[in-house]
Amino acid sequence: MRALPFTIEDLNGGFMKVEGILRVEGENLIFEFQKKDAVVEAYQSELRTVEIPLSELDMLEYRKGWFSGKLVLHGKTARSFGELPGKDLTERVLKVKRKDRDLATSISSNLNLKLSEQKLKELED
Repeated sequence: MRALPFTIEDLNGGFMKVEGILRVEGENLIFEFQKKDAVVEAYQSELRTVEIPLSELDMLEYRKGWFSGKLVLHGKTARSFGELPGKDLTERVLKVKRKDRDLATSISSNLNLKLSEQKLKELED
C-alpha cells in the first residue's frame, strides 16, 4: 500500500503545521513528518519518525470534504500518539488532499477491519 501524504494544521496557535506521510507496516502505523512554520514557511524541523502500534487505536474515520478530506485517528489513551503532534489528547486529525481521498478511505477501512478482528480475538480469549 502506498504512503499517504498528510498535514496537521493549527498547531501552536496556528503558527505551526506538520507535513508528513503515513505508512502501514504490519501491525504498526509509521508517521514520518516535520514541523513547519505555517505563516512564512521559513522554519522547518528535522524529519522525525513515530511508530504507533495498531493496538493503541480505538478506530479510524474518514471525513470527506469539498476540496480535501480528514482522516481522524482515535486513540485508546492519552499516551496513544506519543510524539505525534496534535491538538487533542486522544485524537489526531490528518488533512488529506482530494487526490489522495481513495487511499485514505482504503487505509481507514482496512485498519478498522483489523481493529475489529483484534477485538473479536480478545472477546474469544
